[in-house]
Amino acid sequence: MEFQAEIIRAIQSVATPALDIIFQAITMLGEDFFIIFVATFIYWCFNKEMGYWMCWCLSFGNLLVSTVKIAVKLERPIGYEGIRTLREHTAPGYSFPSGHTHACANFFTSIARAVNRRRFWAMAIIVPALVGLSRLYLGVHWPVDVIGGYAIGIALPLVLWLFYRKYARQKALMFLISTAAFLPLGFILGGDNSFWKSFGFALGIAIGAFIETKFINFEIDDVPAKKKALRYIGGIILILIVYLGMKAVLPVGPVYSFIRYFCLPLAAIALWPAIFKKYKF
Repeated sequence: MEFQAEIIRAIQSVATPALDIIFQAITMLGEDFFIIFVATFIYWCFNKEMGYWMCWCLSFGNLLVSTVKIAVKLERPIGYEGIRTLREHTAPGYSFPSGHTHACANFFTSIARAVNRRRFWAMAIIVPALVGLSRLYLGVHWPVDVIGGYAIGIALPLVLWLFYRKYARQKALMFLISTAAFLPLGFILGGDNSFWKSFGFALGIAIGAFIETKFINFEIDDVPAKKKALRYIGGIILILIVYLGMKAVLPVGPVYSFIRYFCLPLAAIALWPAIFKKYKF
């Protein structure tokens, strides 16, 4: 690890208070709430099918990364000699691969694959690279973690796209099967808190997709901009209430993390659309 530590030290050698702020801001592009805020806007207000596609990519990718983490069990560089750490609370669990780098690469690549425009492909390459660099600058990942997260985040949507195009009409079943496939691995490998969060999130998306496609089937076309704004603002408030409320009430632990992260996408994908469809906004 010493060679990788030297790379981190070299990056941190140019540290300044201004760069500390910049890289802490950049790393947020790979965090839950940035991605959720954008994905829910796309799902509720712009293109529902694209929203489903992105949700599947992200949930499958998060589960894959969490599974690899508990299989490899690589410790983070936090506390390693000569390496300082910032924003440590964003670095729970094991190190390889980088979840932030993967999430950002997965997010932008899934968009690029759906719209297939040059500027989005450029963003899918550049933005995750910056997020990966931020994880090294903040001292929470090894270079190999960033490379692994970057590679998985770009490659996975390209592979999943082949299945989504073919089975989009059975998306709920496809989501459920791809999620359930990880359950035995969680027990065999001794899934940690991060794994059960990811599993709960993916299962919530699968169940939410079944409920929405079977019983709700909301529309976006011909909805005025004011009503779309109401959808978005109200939905974000609901998500925050669900997330923060359950975090305040439920104890800490894998089971409760599973419950909280299961309910979050269920509220976003099925509950809120049922509400705004019923009240016609």
